[in-house]
Amino acid sequence: MDIPRLLLMRHAKSDWSDAGLDDHKRPLNRRGRHDAPRIADWVGQLGDLPDRILCSTATRARQTVDALVDRWDPLVDVIHTDELYLASPAGILGVIADSAGDAETLMVVGHNPGMATLASLLAGRPLEMPTAAIAVYSRSASTWDQIRDGGDVRCIGWMKPKAL
Repeated sequence: MDIPRLLLMRHAKSDWSDAGLDDHKRPLNRRGRHDAPRIADWVGQLGDLPDRILCSTATRARQTVDALVDRWDPLVDVIHTDELYLASPAGILGVIADSAGDAETLMVVGHNPGMATLASLLAGRPLEMPTAAIAVYSRSASTWDQIRDGGDVRCIGWMKPKAL
């Protein structure tokens, strides 16, 4: 791998048609199922694919990761954790510190507002994180638990489906 990377992604667009469905169980809608593979292709063009993905246990996040992995390597290490469901920026950083292990390139798939707030904090500028948006950072920290306020990462890319 050329550059150790961190990829922060918000899940793809979810289906709100069943008002009685628990938020955690909402699946992707048609647009979400269309956008996730497009973002996967964009990430693939960057080069280094994630060797570990940390994913919220929400159905829409799981389905987003499934669509990504279908385009990449089905053997990528995916860890699903309840701690990413609607997590704060500090919560996301805690999951990274606890679960990233020896991953060179790590992807985290979660939810707003925590994902947008963390992406912006690490970029040192506001980053819009609509559904299926992704922010890509190079990492200079030697361990994942050293990533805190953006000093150990540098934003090197950002994309949203509507820009593809």
